[in-house]
Amino acid sequence: MTEAPYFSAALRVPLNGFAIQLRPSELESVAAGLDQSEPITLVEALRRLPVNDRAPAWELAVRRFGRRKPLAQAAGEIGMDLVHARALLEDFVGRAAADAER
Repeated sequence: MTEAPYFSAALRVPLNGFAIQLRPSELESVAAGLDQSEPITLVEALRRLPVNDRAPAWELAVRRFGRRKPLAQAAGEIGMDLVHARALLEDFVGRAAADAER
């Protein structure tokens, strides 16, 4: 991966009046867990989620794909039910796959 995606603005994802700053190490570990060759597509996919889903989707992705935890455990660690967690990750992964194909 090139250095350009690691500029802080490139890894900043807007929320309602705030932003989350993605860590390069987490971005790379999630990308590896999803077999994504271009981790920056994950940032774009996250930005295209509804604002209220961005932070929990990323936290789930880091735990599930970056740390390779079972989905039920990852969801439980952040206090989310499994059904909602599954739907959230499916939406995120689907958007990431679509972005990777572009």
